[in-house]
Amino acid sequence: MFFLNRNGQEGIDFSPELQKSHLPSITAGVDKRKRAREDYSVIDLETTAAPMNPPPCTPPQFISSRQTLNVVSTGLRLSQGQSQSIEQRSSSSPMIDGNFAGEINGQADELDRFLQTQGEQLRCMLADTSERHYRELLRTREESVRRRLREKEAEIERATRRHAELEARAAQIEKEARAWQVRAAAKEAEAMSLQARLQQVVAHGGGVTAAEPKLKSVDGVDEAGDAESVYVDPDRFESNGPSCRICRRRAATVLALPCRHLILCKGCDGSVRVCPLCLSLKNSSVEVFFF
Repeated sequence: MFFLNRNGQEGIDFSPELQKSHLPSITAGVDKRKRAREDYSVIDLETTAAPMNPPPCTPPQFISSRQTLNVVSTGLRLSQGQSQSIEQRSSSSPMIDGNFAGEINGQADELDRFLQTQGEQLRCMLADTSERHYRELLRTREESVRRRLREKEAEIERATRRHAELEARAAQIEKEARAWQVRAAAKEAEAMSLQARLQQVVAHGGGVTAAEPKLKSVDGVDEAGDAESVYVDPDRFESNGPSCRICRRRAATVLALPCRHLILCKGCDGSVRVCPLCLSLKNSSVEVFFF
């Protein structure tokens, strides 16, 4: 029988006879302290191996040499049967570990599939949210563009209407300008005709001929005075032209219209309503300047 110490070194080989002769003495000579420590180790081992259903431990007793051949001390006070049961359980543990590993791998695969599904759903949800957001932005932008287009169209319409009004006003102004040009040309022709008549009147000494009929008195002027005023003395020379038919003191410089008689001065023009010569109604008068 071999005895192993706690350091794992081989003990001394004893023969069966020596074992029989010395076993009681060896067993009896064990230190109490060492036995108590070994008993504590046996209790711990039993507590640890309890879930594995180890065989019940018996208190140490004297055994025969034949039985001691089957019992090997391992330093943990385990018999060979206990070692075999532990080996069987350790051999069955890889199967259990394989089952656990397969289950763990299956759960890991299921978790991966779940995470992948959730990630796909989250991606789809984010894509839908982004699409709705972009559609809302596009709708808002389109409404803003439409509003600005309507404003620009209204501005263009107002500008077109204003342009048409300005064109119509310009055409009217141009038409009025042409009418004023025609009237100005007519007035200019009339003024030239009046100028020619004035020159003729000045050349003939007041524009009064002997063939004219007798005139009635106007404003206290008798016919004799009127006839005297009609008479032109060829020897008399007046530098200022014909005299006024009303006051007879100033030169006649105002032409009565529409009869066109040059017989009034500027002072008497405002107080006379009819022409002193032809007694026609005086509408207006024109002052003539002689050079």
